Amino acid sequence: MAEDQSSEFKIKISSTGDTLGVPSDKSVLAVLNENGYRVEHSCGHGLCGVCKVRVLEGEPEHKDMVLSPAEQSEYMTTCVSRSRSAEIVLELGPPSEGGEAIPISPVAVVDNSICVGCLTCVRACTFGAASIDPHLVGVGGIMGAATINDEDCTGCGLCAASCPTGAIDLTRFANQEIVSQFDELLGSGVPVANTPRVVVFACPSCPASIEKFTSDPSRPVDLKVVEMPCSGRVDNFSMLKAFEYGADGVIVSGCEPGKCYFNAGNTNAAKRVRRTEAWLDNVGLGANRVQMLHLPQDGAEPFRRAVQEMADELRPVLRGGLPKQTLSGADTGKSEVVAEEVKAAEDAFLREIGVI
Repeated sequence: MAEDQSSEFKIKISSTGDTLGVPSDKSVLAVLNENGYRVEHSCGHGLCGVCKVRVLEGEPEHKDMVLSPAEQSEYMTTCVSRSRSAEIVLELGPPSEGGEAIPISPVAVVDNSICVGCLTCVRACTFGAASIDPHLVGVGGIMGAATINDEDCTGCGLCAASCPTGAIDLTRFANQEIVSQFDELLGSGVPVANTPRVVVFACPSCPASIEKFTSDPSRPVDLKVVEMPCSGRVDNFSMLKAFEYGADGVIVSGCEPGKCYFNAGNTNAAKRVRRTEAWLDNVGLGANRVQMLHLPQDGAEPFRRAVQEMADELRPVLRGGLPKQTLSGADTGKSEVVAEEVKAAEDAFLREIGVI
């Protein structure tokens, strides 16, 4: 592994003496993987920005606000290790004999058979991982379909949530994985009288605030938490499906404006929440059943107030957290009306994107 003099960026491995050149079109992490070095990280959980890799030398720019000032002098996040303009020295174990190390990480995947090459994912991705490959065959045999660069993809889900045809999904936090949680959280058990069932789509920056609330036995709602890699992963279908499975209210929790780790995730989520509010209002369910919360790092009190206000608004029109089997027609009367209203909201979404 000779030193590459043509590369302006170099990685020095202090434990082995190797120096690796990083071409301008590759990331640090990719070069390490290609040369058999396994970088310890926790990318398998899909919560980008919470992993740590020790830095012995160098001055990385820290974006991870979870790290304390003391930790920031010792660690860099895996995402920072994708940096393409610096020189760092790492202490890693010897390279594996099995060749390239391929980390298991959540990334976006494209079903070309239903991709229309509309460029929506390209505009949504803030890391430049999405592009249109003119050589791929899309829906109906058209030339040109979306492709995702695994090295640059952070698994945030912004592209999947914005895709109008559902051609993009994630290897973690997949659409079916999200829906299956509704069935687990809302499809069983008997609703508590006068207690709204509220689904919270929680971004990684909000768990402490939410956990403090859920541990309180006197909480005014039956709270169901669905973890997401970013609030920008929450699409309109996920919100509407929560109601179909029996939720009385939905909260999307994200970072404060300007502080999203993925740049535009929280603002995209807020736009979708406003759209869902309009659909629910138009079909008679009420816009107050869905809410976007921008929480600070210590957001336990704002979260508690928001949930309390939602509970107070929902209680007079409570439908009892109807389980999915009730919405599907096992009961009559009010449940059938609610099912029709949710279906109407879903149809409004499909008409808006041109599917029906």
